[in-house]
Amino acid sequence: MGRTGWRTPVHERDVILTGIPRSGTTLACWLLNQVSDVVALVEPWIGGRFWLGRWNPEHACRSLRRFFESARRQIIRRRLAPSCHINGQIPTNLVEERRVDRPRRPIARLGRVRIETPLSPSFWLIVKHPAPFTALLDRLAHHFPTYAIVRHPLAVLASWNSVSLPVSEGRVPAAEWFDPSLRRALSRLQDRWDRQVYLLGWFFETYRRVLPSEAILRYEDIVASGGRALRAIVPEAAALNVPVANRNASPLYDAALMRALAERLLRTDGSYWHFYSRESVERLI
Repeated sequence: MGRTGWRTPVHERDVILTGIPRSGTTLACWLLNQVSDVVALVEPWIGGRFWLGRWNPEHACRSLRRFFESARRQIIRRRLAPSCHINGQIPTNLVEERRVDRPRRPIARLGRVRIETPLSPSFWLIVKHPAPFTALLDRLAHHFPTYAIVRHPLAVLASWNSVSLPVSEGRVPAAEWFDPSLRRALSRLQDRWDRQVYLLGWFFETYRRVLPSEAILRYEDIVASGGRALRAIVPEAAALNVPVANRNASPLYDAALMRALAERLLRTDGSYWHFYSRESVERLI
C-alpha cells in the first residue's frame, strides 16, 4: 500500500478510520478519545466538495485533506471540533440502547463538540466514516494512514436488523453514491437479506483487498483488550484498560431472527470467512 502522500509529522497523525456499519467504530472513537493528545471525530460533515468527489476520487481526497487542516485549526484556536454527538459528547453508540417493539433509532446529531483536554500542536486527529471511506478506500489508503474495524458477520447482520437505518434494508446510500457498481448490484437483489449479505461481503472484501492485515482491527479484540488493541492506530492506546462488554450476543437481537440469519449466512461464501470461522457462527446462536 503506497503512503507517500502523507509522510510529514502532522500528516502521519491525520488518520482515516472506517469499518462495517455497526461494527464498533463509534465505540473505538470514544475509546481513542480517552487517550492523551488524541481527538477522534465521529462522522463529521466534511463538506460538499468531498461528495462531488464521486466523479473524481482524487478531488475527494484533496477535500478531505483540507478538512483535516480546517478541523485542526478549529480545535487549536477555538477548542471546537465537528462531530456527531449526543448532548455535546462523543458517545459509544449513535442509536438508542433499548427498544420497545420497534427498531432502535439514531439519536446522535451533527454539530460541534468542545475539546477540554490539553493537546500538543501535532495531536492525533482521527476521522471516522464507515460507508463513504470504504467506497473510497483504494484512494484514501494512498493519502492517509487508514484503518478499518470488522465484527463477527452474524452479529453485524443482527445489529443491522435491530436499527432504523438504511442497512436494515440492505442499502448504504453514502457508499452507493461513490460506488455506482455497488448500487447497481444491490438494486438487482429483491430480498433485503440477500442485499445485506452482499453488502457484508463487499465491506470485508474491500478491507481484505486494500489494507494490510495489521490495519484491520476486530471489534472482539478491541473489547476484550479494554481498548488496548487500538494501539495499532495510536501507540499510546496500549495504556487503555476500559471495561467494555462484548455485544455480539446482545439481548437486543431477536434470537429467532439470528438463527434464520445464521442459516442464510452459512450457505454463502464471502470474505468474512477469511476473518471468522463458520464454527463461530454456531457459538453465537
